[in-house]
Amino acid sequence: MKALFFDAGPVITLVLSRMGWLLPKLKEKFGGEFYITPAVKYELVDRPLTTKRFQLEALEVMKMIREGVFTIYDKVPEKKVNALKNLANSSFKLGNKNMDVIQAGEMESVACALQINAAVVMDERTLRLFIENNSEMQSLLEHRFKKKVTAHHEKMNFFSEQLKGITIIRSIELVAVAYKRGLLNSYIPPLKNGKSSLLKAVFWATKFNGCAVTEHEIIELEKYILKMN
Repeated sequence: MKALFFDAGPVITLVLSRMGWLLPKLKEKFGGEFYITPAVKYELVDRPLTTKRFQLEALEVMKMIREGVFTIYDKVPEKKVNALKNLANSSFKLGNKNMDVIQAGEMESVACALQINAAVVMDERTLRLFIENNSEMQSLLEHRFKKKVTAHHEKMNFFSEQLKGITIIRSIELVAVAYKRGLLNSYIPPLKNGKSSLLKAVFWATKFNGCAVTEHEIIELEKYILKMN
C-alpha cells in the first residue's frame, strides 16, 4: 500500500505557514493515502477545538478530513504502540524519574507505518534522532533541560533496532517536493533571484512554525533544489 502517516507537527507547520493548501495537491501527485491516527486527530482537532487560539486551524484540518485529504487509520496496533512507548520513555532518567520523550501521536504514527511498510511525516527532532542516531539523544536532552540525564543504553538500542529502516520525511521536504512539482510557481517574484527568494521564504516559514531544521540544512536544500531546477 502506498501511504504516508502524518504526525501532528508537519500538518500544524504547513497550516500555520499558510501552506495547508499544498496537502491535497501533494496527495494527488503522490497517488496514495495520507493517514492520521486517532491520537494525531486528537492533537490536531479535538484538543485545539477546546481552545480559542487554535480553533481555526482545527477547523481547517477537519475540512481536510471531510474532503478525504486525510483518512483516519483505525487499525492501530495498540500493544506495539504501548510497548514501544514504554521502552522509549524508560530509556532516560532525570534524577530518579523516567523522562517522557515520546508522545502518543508520534508512536502511533510510527507503529502504524511499520505495520503497512509506509513512511512517516514528522517534524519533531527527538523521535527522528532516537531512530536515526540515538547516540546524540543524551546530549540533546541535557541541552534541552539543562540538567544531567542518565541513559539506559540497552533500552535505547533495542528501541532503535525496532524502528530501523523506517523513512521519515519533514514538512520542509514536502515543501521542496511541492516546489519541484511546480505547485509554488505562482509565488515566484519577478526578481533576479526570484526562485531563491521564494525557497528561502517557504523553508524559513517551516522552521519558524515548528519544523526541526538547521540553517545549514536550509542553505544546502536550497542549493540542491536550484541546481536541479
